Amino acid sequence: MEPHPIETPLARILKSLIQHDGPMTFRDFMQAALYHPVYGFYTQGPRIGTADGAFHTNANFQPFAFSLAQWMIQAQHLLGESLRIIELGAGTGQLAERILSWLPEILHNYVIVEPSEGLRTQQTRRGLHVVSDLSALSHAPTLVFANEVLDALPFHRVMGDGKGGIQELFVGLDHNGEFVERFDQPSTPQLHQHLASMAMTLGRGQLAEINLDVSTFMQDVTQVMSKGYLLFIDYGAHAHVLYGHERRNGTLRCFKEQREVFDPFDYVGEQDLTADVNWTAVEQAADKNDLVKVGLVSQGTWLQKIGIAHYAEHVPQDTNALAEITCLTKGSLLGSTFDVLGFKTPGLPDAPGFSYPLSSEPTDVAQTS
Repeated sequence: MEPHPIETPLARILKSLIQHDGPMTFRDFMQAALYHPVYGFYTQGPRIGTADGAFHTNANFQPFAFSLAQWMIQAQHLLGESLRIIELGAGTGQLAERILSWLPEILHNYVIVEPSEGLRTQQTRRGLHVVSDLSALSHAPTLVFANEVLDALPFHRVMGDGKGGIQELFVGLDHNGEFVERFDQPSTPQLHQHLASMAMTLGRGQLAEINLDVSTFMQDVTQVMSKGYLLFIDYGAHAHVLYGHERRNGTLRCFKEQREVFDPFDYVGEQDLTADVNWTAVEQAADKNDLVKVGLVSQGTWLQKIGIAHYAEHVPQDTNALAEITCLTKGSLLGSTFDVLGFKTPGLPDAPGFSYPLSSEPTDVAQTS
């Protein structure tokens, strides 16, 4: 049996806050655990995807960067003009660096939006253009993409009361001063309104996650797009699946050093907290901001339509190419773990990878490093 995790500095800070102010919502606990200005998981700049880091991601695979570079070129060819590229939440900057190795000419048009100071430092060291907030950017023709970002937005946790209503999970302290879950009336009526907008109710004792930040997030994104495309790559499902009665415990997951752990109150600030993205909520938020849904497909399908197979033709010396392409596209691997959800501003043709067959010709990209 593993020893109980040592109390972290952030855990002590949050316990003090709860002792003084009373229980906090799980959403606020998660916000602090991931983004506290000193001790937050992302603030500290975790070594995402490294052997001793938090977890492996799509960004670890060279063919993934190649495919995104193809998507950018295909989209710009489709619109007949050069577009600004915005990457939301770029992690260590590895993916951006690899994309730019294929398309060095877009460096001046490539911007990372990263709220984590620790990660911004890592990205800047790679020579990338980084801003901390979308408000720093102008309104312009833009391609926006976010790889595994939505799942890291803080969320509330709720439980069905068996009467068509919900209670909210708050984080309190027990008689020993340790974190404990407490249920009470929702902190905001928006939580019930969220479920009602999707015609969903939770069963008695059923847990679920509700992300109210998606609406503001989408509004901020669309304000910098005069026209263009928006792409989300993440794990998720529609509301009828996420809130179906067979999902009794929600989808909250915790990861530390390449392994899943099972207590969000352990390793506070040193482990990642995440949950499946509610695609219905994202689509509703997009619609409110006048974006048009292009499609939702599995990552494997999208990558194949974009032309990931051509990677091996460009880099024949990469002996791992076939294995990495298989991992990214195969249904039993990452190909079905992640979905790709695309939007466009009104009046544009559909974005590449969704509604038309892949050309047999590879996109003209040339790696320079």
